[in-house]
Amino acid sequence: MKILVQSILVLLGASAALGSTGQFCSYEDAANVMREWNKALKGGNSAPILLRISNAIFNAMFAAEPSTRALFNRVNVDDMHSGEFHAHSLRVVNALDNLINKLHNADTLTEMLAHLANQHNVRDGVRHHYFHVMRDIIYGSLGSLLDSYNEDAWRNCLFGIFRGIAKSLPD
Repeated sequence: MKILVQSILVLLGASAALGSTGQFCSYEDAANVMREWNKALKGGNSAPILLRISNAIFNAMFAAEPSTRALFNRVNVDDMHSGEFHAHSLRVVNALDNLINKLHNADTLTEMLAHLANQHNVRDGVRHHYFHVMRDIIYGSLGSLLDSYNEDAWRNCLFGIFRGIAKSLPD
């Protein structure tokens, strides 16, 4: 479970690093985050790693904010081992992976974040605060997940990622 949470945090941290220009995080911070993230995925079949990461993130999120569980009823959250929930979990972490790997392309990252913001804005009950909770879960796990962990780089980049998705949501 600890490795899963850590993996999820790495994925989210990498996603946050997407903004490699001044709008998101520095070029150097983005390079560090992308390198550390891709090393954690080990360049192989990442689906099992990403699924473990997403499960850890969601489990930690539901423990920290039990009311968030209901937000995922449409994807069968009551059975977190179901195909529906796994498919949703993989969509979330694959999005993070894509965001992380676009850190050096601010225009693309900006559009991706705008799309994700729009998707979350139309969901009843989704709150800005929940993205802070998720971000903090990731912050707390990265150090034990990564062989080398540049905490400042991850924090700098994750802030921009989560801000980009959650900035229009109610608190």
